[in-house]
Amino acid sequence: MIFLINFLWIDCIVCEDAFDYQILETKHTKLKVEPFSDGFDIPWGMALLPDSNMLVTDLSGSLYKVFIDGRTTLIKGTPDVFYKGQGGLLDVEIHPDFLLNNIVFISYSQPKGKKAFTALAQAKLINDKLESFKILYSAKIEHFSKKSIHFGSRIAIDDNFIYFSIGDRGERDEAQNLNTPNGKIHRLYLNGEIPDDNPFKTSDGKPNSIWCYGNRNPQGLAFSKDGTLWELEHGPRGGDELNIIQKGLNYGWPKITYGINYIGTKISDYTHMDGMEQPIWHWTPSIALCGMAIYENSLIPEWKGNILVTSLKYEFLERVIIKNGERIGNEIIYEAGSRVRDVEIGPDGTIYIALENPGRIVKITKYN
Repeated sequence: MIFLINFLWIDCIVCEDAFDYQILETKHTKLKVEPFSDGFDIPWGMALLPDSNMLVTDLSGSLYKVFIDGRTTLIKGTPDVFYKGQGGLLDVEIHPDFLLNNIVFISYSQPKGKKAFTALAQAKLINDKLESFKILYSAKIEHFSKKSIHFGSRIAIDDNFIYFSIGDRGERDEAQNLNTPNGKIHRLYLNGEIPDDNPFKTSDGKPNSIWCYGNRNPQGLAFSKDGTLWELEHGPRGGDELNIIQKGLNYGWPKITYGINYIGTKISDYTHMDGMEQPIWHWTPSIALCGMAIYENSLIPEWKGNILVTSLKYEFLERVIIKNGERIGNEIIYEAGSRVRDVEIGPDGTIYIALENPGRIVKITKYN
């Protein structure tokens, strides 16, 4: 027996057999959605390994290897995390030379007593254990806070550099302060050193890790093949943003915003100011953005260069259609019925989606 369910943007055929799979009708192709792996609390970040297995962070502090058949094994040697509110084990990426050095990068909320701040670390993945653990970035103790919100944090790697985001930690004005790490995208060499050509200096004249500023809570970060660094910024009530991140620029938070406070009061009277960047697109009302991926696979050629965007609030995966650096349209390609936390694209074009409540990963493939 087959049930037909009509959504606003897609038609979905759900097979009755234990909901084993769904067939999605999208503009350019049919897609098949099926379970891949489960047993997570809140799967937060995903990174594909060269052998097609996957690393998955769980906000609770666990790191898993997920095999191509969906089985999981726990990776030992992860750091202690501040698992509270939005804090925990956040993103994961692998070194471009992983096959030679086995290096993995993670971002997490680093605890110090009852306070925490976003940190970046590297380790070698050896026999399902993290070894030679090294913290590449840790904020000064005065920046640590008891607040459990706005840690960021996503990682993006390009050539010899690693970029990572830190949210404003609920201290919104600090996003405009170049003497604090809050509300910024940071850039380091892959070994953790700060590049001399970063745009800002510390108070004592040394290079600063800050690459750009004025970012509220960046939870999506990804490079396209042309070298453009795209960012998704989780806004307040309204004003979720899609940005192109560039060296030294000010993205405005909280001086300019399209959002308002959650209780309905104003944050700013301004959406534009001289010297502050406008988003490529903003979602108002907010859809509660999180992870993202750039679709570069030839499996669906019409999607090339488009951005897959996750929504926590409305529980869908959206395809943002990009042409010449501008948003020209969109399509909701999957309504999950659960908060959509992250998205990753395999070399064969398979799309992996991390979902909450219950914590699980589903995969989307082209349906022939």
